[in-house]
Amino acid sequence: MRIAVSVMGNEVSASLDNCEAFCFFEDDHGKILRQYSAPVEGTGFDAALSTLERYGVDVLVCGALDKEERKRLAASGLLLSTDASGSAEDAARRYLGGAIACDPDNDCNYCGHKGECELPHKA
Repeated sequence: MRIAVSVMGNEVSASLDNCEAFCFFEDDHGKILRQYSAPVEGTGFDAALSTLERYGVDVLVCGALDKEERKRLAASGLLLSTDASGSAEDAARRYLGGAIACDPDNDCNYCGHKGECELPHKA
């Protein structure tokens, strides 16, 4: 599974509008195997969404999203985990550990489950 964390510097960005890059984490059943980052080319929500689509992300861990942003991201097949804060790596690990809840109104494009994806919690 590929997890993207929106960042400003090394901290989770407050919104996708001020996101300057994404840190990507590839995991295997809760263990991070690979980590890398990519800048957002351009500014604003559309540039961030374009970057996410280019990298084939399954889960987005981010700060705040408004209703329209949630709708557009969910339509692209992303599992959303919002209201995160702290460093990108800590946020990814909290998501994998189940400490950050997912948006209950969308489906995971990786496993098809509604709400929280079950894959990070499997042994």
